[in-house]
Amino acid sequence: MTSSSGDTDKDVVKKTTKVERQTWSKPWDFLLSSAGLCIGLGNIWRFPYLCFKYGGGAFLIPYMLSVVLLAVPLLMLEVSLGQSVRKGVIASWATVPLFKGISLAAGMLMTHSNISYPVILAWVLKYFVSCFSQNLPWVSCDNEWNTEHCVSYKQASHENQTKNLLNVSTIVRQATNETGNLFQMSSAEEFWNYGVLGISKGLNQVGSLRPDLVLYLAVIWILGYLATFKGIKWSAKVVYFTATVPIILIIIVTIKGATLEGASVGIYYYLKPDLTKLRNPEVWIGAATQVLYSYGLCGAGMITMGSYNKYHQNFIRDVIIFTVSNGFASFLCGFAVFSTLGSMAFYQNLSMVEVVQSGPGLVFIAYPQALTLLPLPQLWNAIFFLTLLLLGLDSQFVYMESFCALFMDFSVRLREFHKYSREIFLAVCNIGFFLAGLSCVTEGGIYVFEIFNTYGVAGWCLFFIAACEFVAVGWVYGARHYWKQINRMIGPSKLQPVVTFIWKFFGPSICLAVSVYYVAAHTPLTVGSYVYPPWSQVICHLVSTSSAVWIPLYAFYLVATSKKSLSQLRRKEKNKITNISLTSTEEKEMMI
Repeated sequence: MTSSSGDTDKDVVKKTTKVERQTWSKPWDFLLSSAGLCIGLGNIWRFPYLCFKYGGGAFLIPYMLSVVLLAVPLLMLEVSLGQSVRKGVIASWATVPLFKGISLAAGMLMTHSNISYPVILAWVLKYFVSCFSQNLPWVSCDNEWNTEHCVSYKQASHENQTKNLLNVSTIVRQATNETGNLFQMSSAEEFWNYGVLGISKGLNQVGSLRPDLVLYLAVIWILGYLATFKGIKWSAKVVYFTATVPIILIIIVTIKGATLEGASVGIYYYLKPDLTKLRNPEVWIGAATQVLYSYGLCGAGMITMGSYNKYHQNFIRDVIIFTVSNGFASFLCGFAVFSTLGSMAFYQNLSMVEVVQSGPGLVFIAYPQALTLLPLPQLWNAIFFLTLLLLGLDSQFVYMESFCALFMDFSVRLREFHKYSREIFLAVCNIGFFLAGLSCVTEGGIYVFEIFNTYGVAGWCLFFIAACEFVAVGWVYGARHYWKQINRMIGPSKLQPVVTFIWKFFGPSICLAVSVYYVAAHTPLTVGSYVYPPWSQVICHLVSTSSAVWIPLYAFYLVATSKKSLSQLRRKEKNKITNISLTSTEEKEMMI
């Protein structure tokens, strides 16, 4: 049966159900949303600690080289891929059929992120709410969770016992030392261990759910849903607040910290170069890992953000602005953190080595203690944890948007035929991730969380995926052929020779080498003094493999089932896919 115009019923359905791809309302929406994805908790505690641990100012050398030689080329690759296809990560990597498994690997990375990242925000939210109590709960030993080993922070400093209290494990510690004498534990550490985590003795003792953390985790997911359920037109407006206010708050904390007595001690240790550390390969590995992690690469995020750009958006300019902004944010966070910790070291007559702790020890123990030295400690603690909360929330918004876009683009029915399918689908995903995240808010939840945090969203799988992206575009699709697509979008660029060289040679070589190093230099995962048992180490590697394995599996499946030759499976012409999602105006521009 045909219509009066001669179109078949199938053609009519295609015309009436066609839905145009959403685009950013303003050019800087992409920059703010991308900043929301990448400027997060890693900037405010992970970067400063790595900078201190790996040679102070000397760490900036491998960090900046990693930004220029890895982050910028990979950002250009991912953003341009999403912008040229103007669909999600699945359709984008379908342009290189042999490496379409990268989209599945990126989806698994997003899954791990959406399970573990909101748990950190639940911890932050608990601290933020606690800031409004008359007495900060991490200052005293008069709370129900405190033990007989507790010594309040102020009491410890008065008795000059602080060195014994701060130089301890941040998560798990032994009850007695070698002589059998009882250890003492700071009130801040007891609040973190027992008041927040209710920590058990190991992974095999999961224990019961922590009701308050369950509530805070639910609040985080509700906020995330309200910010993303209407798509990028709405979430971009929310990011205007969540991406800019934290920077203002960090500047306030930095200025306040710089005025404290002893702040120069912390800044000196933060920036003091120790060039001998550069001989250690772990310094270079740490810098490269921080760059891939903090810039949100190898997941679905940057491709999804780029897919909402207009076809002729100058993404190279945006990538450079975004790269500089993210690096500046990390550097500024270092000043904010270490100026305050330097003041703490000065007042307590400690060295910076005894004050600075990694990970949760810095965010949830040392820094809250340092802020208690200031007048109005509730105010400054509230500002600090509000900053952390906003930094984490906008990252979570983009994680969920990317995950939703991945499946919405995968299903034509979801995307085109159901008006409210996005809201329902997003609600189902949020509930699913919330239920999965409950495993991380039990008494043994910290051990589950560290598996996702160490092996699910970082480690060797991240570099393996990055290497596959470089190979897919640089060799299989062809760097020169791909740059022709870029020329259609933004015109010729002087960066072409350098970027294509990195795509083909430097990028894949370095990423594969780092991936091999991670496996070869593997050490058992630990949380404080607790060493994960052998059976759990197998689970850790399975979590990493759950992302990376999709790339070779899909390539093998495609070769085994396709009747096409390998040369025919190299690429699909992007302009054929692009025309499906372009508006009529953009189609005319491309014809010109």
